[in-house]
Amino acid sequence: MKSIGITGAAGYIGSRVCHELMGAYDIVPVDNFFKGTIREIVGKEVVKADIRDKKALEKILDVDCVVHLAAIPGVEPCNILKELSYDVNVNGTRVVAAICKEQSIPLIFATSFGTIGNPQYFPIDETHPRNPIHWYGQTKYHGERIVTEASHDRFPCYLIMKSNVYGVHVINGNAVSKPTVVNRFVDTVREGEKIFLYKPGSQARNFLHVTDAATSYRLAVSHILKAKPGAEPFCIATAEALSIAELARKVQTIAEEYGFHPEIEMRDNPRKETLVEDFSINISKAQRVLGFAPQYTIERAVQEMFEKSSAGKGSV
Repeated sequence: MKSIGITGAAGYIGSRVCHELMGAYDIVPVDNFFKGTIREIVGKEVVKADIRDKKALEKILDVDCVVHLAAIPGVEPCNILKELSYDVNVNGTRVVAAICKEQSIPLIFATSFGTIGNPQYFPIDETHPRNPIHWYGQTKYHGERIVTEASHDRFPCYLIMKSNVYGVHVINGNAVSKPTVVNRFVDTVREGEKIFLYKPGSQARNFLHVTDAATSYRLAVSHILKAKPGAEPFCIATAEALSIAELARKVQTIAEEYGFHPEIEMRDNPRKETLVEDFSINISKAQRVLGFAPQYTIERAVQEMFEKSSAGKGSV
């Protein structure tokens, strides 16, 4: 059985990736628990280690493939923790890439659409120019360059560029979530409060359920083990590119089916950003090469969140 090392395994996405890979592979989950809270995944203990510690990490990552998810994610956290986010997202990635280069280990790197900056065209695809406008995007762009350069003629490397991940999943019987915009809207409704959204409301996002995101990594693992050296980017997203206002109305409509009657209220946007009314993404390469086919729609996911919360459980 092939062994797969997963960094950031205790986190929101990482724990689901571990769950997806278990059974088919011998997983080696790694996390330093800075943010991640999952200590065990279906009986498999998460190993405590920091990706910046090369000596510790190279002893652990004696594996057939590495899925590198460990990072300080998000625009605001990276702005607040600027030095730490650079150290983890850039220097930590440099350590992981060095180990993969020395041992010729295939590497799957979690990057971000934040590396693109202001979109120049839609649908966005793998060839879109990179020009990140915020610190998080810059750190991920540096990571892309590091793993791309290291992989040349040495090991296969996939760059997984995911859209906005949302939803709830279950590990060890406990719901695992994150305060993404979809999840926040649903939680707000369940607490009997208004749905607040930033003006003008027409700003678009592309939404990807956490289980579909994890599935993309499982598919990537199965293909990269047979791939040639060098870096290949993949856009992972869905056809659901909605405006924030459309998303709020969708959650509002579904909430009414479960006895909630939330109001929607607009607020001034505290973030200075370029607002686009389209965020369509071309996933044809991931469909063709990896066989990626997202299963979740926002409607299905939101319905599950309301249904399972009524039953006192999280969605699977």
